Amino acid sequence: MSKETKKQIVRDLYLLITMLMAFSSAVWLWYYNVGVGWDKGYFGTRTLATVGVLYCIVYFSFSKMYKAHKIGAYHLTELSFSQMLSFGIADVALYGSAFFWFHNFERIQVHLFVLAFMVQGFVVIVLTFCMNRLHARYDGPRKVAIIYGDQGYQLLYQKMKDFSYRYKILGCFEENTDKEELYRILAECKDVYLYEVNEELRQELLLYCEKKRKDIHFSLSIADISLRGCDVSHFFDTPFLRNRKADVQWYYPIIKRFFDIILSLIALVIASPFMLITAIAIKIEDGGHVFYTQKRLTAKHKTFSIIKFRSMKENSEDVARLASEGDDRITKVGHVIRRFRIDEIPQLFNILKGDMSIVGPRPERPEIASEYEKELPEFAMRLKVKAGLTGYAQVYGKYNTTPLDKLKLDLIYISQRSVMMDLQIMFYTVKILFVPESTEGVAAGQTTAQREV
Repeated sequence: MSKETKKQIVRDLYLLITMLMAFSSAVWLWYYNVGVGWDKGYFGTRTLATVGVLYCIVYFSFSKMYKAHKIGAYHLTELSFSQMLSFGIADVALYGSAFFWFHNFERIQVHLFVLAFMVQGFVVIVLTFCMNRLHARYDGPRKVAIIYGDQGYQLLYQKMKDFSYRYKILGCFEENTDKEELYRILAECKDVYLYEVNEELRQELLLYCEKKRKDIHFSLSIADISLRGCDVSHFFDTPFLRNRKADVQWYYPIIKRFFDIILSLIALVIASPFMLITAIAIKIEDGGHVFYTQKRLTAKHKTFSIIKFRSMKENSEDVARLASEGDDRITKVGHVIRRFRIDEIPQLFNILKGDMSIVGPRPERPEIASEYEKELPEFAMRLKVKAGLTGYAQVYGKYNTTPLDKLKLDLIYISQRSVMMDLQIMFYTVKILFVPESTEGVAAGQTTAQREV
């Protein structure tokens, strides 16, 4: 049995155990904790089985979204947190269902729900640790090669070096490298990464990797992203891809605006205690203003005044530059509220006003956007839709993601936006609130996220 097969067995076993754990959790919570175990005449085996299956569906949906079963691909802490978040959401859904069923909390033993979540957390951490160790016995860094046609590959190379436990780089080769030398290295690789290579080499290596059963990864161009979701035209006997310039469904903007208003109001009510504490802490630290406003860009190049809690020293953001690593402008309170995105909460007022949406491209300062557009004119394509509090680029990128990569991520969202995609991004945002890497600043001395290579 190959190592790949053994790793797959470990992954499948991990999924099976967590699903069984989810089913048993639901049955136990419903039968004992909701107080229905004494009503066997009405709540029988069929009801318990239904509750268990529905709980598993909710748990599995969120665990898949949060990649909670990616043993070997993520650190133990991130996997454990993703699992606990998935179980927690399923617990809340079960709790809400129980309340809807009984219309009161008298029969719902809340403290046992809390106890159940704590037990789930302990078990899932131990299980994830054990399965991670077992998976590691058959795992090792994947041998990769990078073939490039642009010096931007150095950023990819550095990212891979930072994850040495996952990647072993056998070499980086320019696209015009001698073919014999290139294929000699590729024969030893498991994965081949192509970064901005010419179309002829791309096709050649695609055929090679298909024949040799190697995974091949292509960097996406703006044109590639534009072709995502294209229709195949069969009007002629020669197939064509049709990139339709159709608008989104007519109901999408209506539903999106409705949810923007409702969710913003709910979020403001829930967050009001944290906002009050934050305002007091900012005022106590240096006596300055609690809020600050700043000009930002939204759809169709319109500008608006964004509202945030002040996380930097007074008047320190008059010059347009992004926060850098170890930025001495950030206050002590600022470090905390930026870490947990609390400084972003006042933007809910911008959403209510209609300047922003909950989901959309991150609003840039006009000065910084102008700098980006000098080298990357396509960067303005992000302004086809309204700016957002969170978005595709925010959940899959970082604060210091390069302008080109940020543009690509935003264009993927713009080309595929829908109600379901917005909901998925909102739920995924809950996870990244606790992932510190997503708040990394730019390098010291940089004013934008552009990088020299």
